Amino acid sequence: MASLRRRGHSLFLVARRRREEGELVAEAAAICEQIVTVPHHQALPGPSWLAWLRSYLLLRRAAARALRRVQPDLVHVEVTQTAIALLGVRRPLSSFRPLDVNWFMLQQRAAQVRGIRRWLELAASRLFYHFEPWLCRRYDLIAAISAGDQRLLASRCADRPVLVLPLAPALAATGEVQPAVESGPNVLFVGAMYRTFNVQAVRWFVQEVWPRVRTRVPQARLYVVGYDPLPEIRALHGSAGIAVTGFVEELAPWYRAAAVFVSPMLVAGGLLQKVVDALAAGVPVVATTVSNHGVGGTPGEHLLVADGPEQFAAAVVRLLEDPAERERLAQAGRRFVRERYDLEAAVTRWEAEVASRLPLVHRPSP
Repeated sequence: MASLRRRGHSLFLVARRRREEGELVAEAAAICEQIVTVPHHQALPGPSWLAWLRSYLLLRRAAARALRRVQPDLVHVEVTQTAIALLGVRRPLSSFRPLDVNWFMLQQRAAQVRGIRRWLELAASRLFYHFEPWLCRRYDLIAAISAGDQRLLASRCADRPVLVLPLAPALAATGEVQPAVESGPNVLFVGAMYRTFNVQAVRWFVQEVWPRVRTRVPQARLYVVGYDPLPEIRALHGSAGIAVTGFVEELAPWYRAAAVFVSPMLVAGGLLQKVVDALAAGVPVVATTVSNHGVGGTPGEHLLVADGPEQFAAAVVRLLEDPAERERLAQAGRRFVRERYDLEAAVTRWEAEVASRLPLVHRPSP
């Protein structure tokens, strides 16, 4: 949004808002002509399903009113739920960026379960395999969040252009930041710890990988950093060299303190911000194949990729014991993010595609 504002565009924002997002609204107000917010479902009373429905109905009504009043040249929609909420609402040229390809994630979830749950996940995946491309085709332009998602969507949306509009790194190199804890063989995981897939990843890593790492590197420490950890995650704190921090004000000091960043996700899609941030901060990364789906790094060149417990532990130990290998991956990761995740270049490509589809009267003069 800031990039578009710098390019001379007028921005109007309609969004759902959590209670704690006041500062973000204030930041956006500096670059928007007007902001309209409705309550996020977590801020509404009643059963969660009813609060979720009310929140999106409020968003639909607010968006419809704003479209009639503002009459913009373009409406850009973020996330699948919002795209569904706006079905049937009259709009001009429209762009849609789904943050995940749900059929891909449901396929991964099916591989993690057995019995009737597996069949239910596979059935849901098949449903979304047809529904998501249909939803995308209700919009004029699709903005995938990663090259991996672009390939998935392009294969199903051949009649719509699919561009990459990635997440920008939230962190730069952290050399000037004081580390959050004493340097050493520190292993870091970052993620909102109430989210199912993050909890699943930490559970697998602690049960299957971490004992193997500690056998080889007894002094290794694991830091699980992220908002609102569930009781089973909090219970890990203080055992086997594990520390659970909960919410922290700044992530940069934790990346600065880490020798290795791990992304042991068993289910992942879109683009994992935490992995991009680790690479941008110069922290060597060990990730599962699905964690690298959206990031698109070359295994062995930009990060290490491993899926089995033995292989994952060996990769972590290798980095903890080899400073030169850590430095090689740190430098390669920084270069990769600078080259692949240049947001200004991505916005330029997206803006040009939008301009080519606008009426001539709206196109900028040569």
